[in-house]
Amino acid sequence: MKVTVEKKTGLEKDIKVFIDKKTISGHLDQKYEEIKKDVVLKGFRPGKVPIEILKRQFGKSVYGEVLDKILKDTTNKVLEDNKIKPAGQPKIDLKSFGEGKDLEYIISVTELPLIEVETLKNIEVDEYFVKIDAKETDKRIDQIAKNQNNFKEAEKNYASKVGDLVLFDYKAKVDGKDFKGNEGKNTQLIIGKDLFIKGFDKQLEGVKKSENKKVEVNLPENFPEKELINKKAVFECKIISVKNPDKVKINDDFAKNLGAKDLKDLKELISKQINDEYKNSLDIISKKQILEQIEKQKLDQLPKKFD
Repeated sequence: MKVTVEKKTGLEKDIKVFIDKKTISGHLDQKYEEIKKDVVLKGFRPGKVPIEILKRQFGKSVYGEVLDKILKDTTNKVLEDNKIKPAGQPKIDLKSFGEGKDLEYIISVTELPLIEVETLKNIEVDEYFVKIDAKETDKRIDQIAKNQNNFKEAEKNYASKVGDLVLFDYKAKVDGKDFKGNEGKNTQLIIGKDLFIKGFDKQLEGVKKSENKKVEVNLPENFPEKELINKKAVFECKIISVKNPDKVKINDDFAKNLGAKDLKDLKELISKQINDEYKNSLDIISKKQILEQIEKQKLDQLPKKFD
């Protein structure tokens, strides 16, 4: 292999690579020997197909595969031997190639600029330390507890209101007819959240355990059965239970439900989480300071695509 640096303008380089046809032929013969043992052709025993037959059958594809590998391997070697670190993907321009021919091609490459480490030694960055107050951890845990849905069974003859959880079975009909997915068991919703079908849970205000309630709503735009969209459905609901919101007790059981070993472990995990949040924000500030100072460093040359 012969390598010549033909053009050198700043960071731009054109490198000419020449590989003689004998070397190319050697790579091709090696590839044919590899595939020979796996090729099955009528009239020949496995592994005994003559190379000339293989060339007629698979010549173009074998040459293409070998050429790709040679280009990749030699390009990497040329750049490594010449201590060239490319700023982007090198461009390959084939000048001469083909079976029985020498291979000649040009590598066009843009080098990464040389940055002297000495110029970065004077960069100054503010260093931040985070200390989390125990009150911050308790406050975060209280917020988590408030977001947990916890309910207890309501008293006998209690009438549901906004914020309560209602558990019910239902069977629905449209125009007096059943439809796919018209039944539900142990369905639960929190009155006021309006997360089932729009306007549904409001009609469950005032219901009591064990009573029946008829709810009428229009089926939504995203209803699976397209022909029923916007049609009025009548839901016959059997109220199984009504539950009132119950304050979550912050204890070891609460911590275990969140995946911690106990309350002490939960506090340590939450403290670390808060610390990491602050630290990430402060790291962004530090990185900004570094980048601002690096921008002030003057480089003689930059790759065009990054200019």
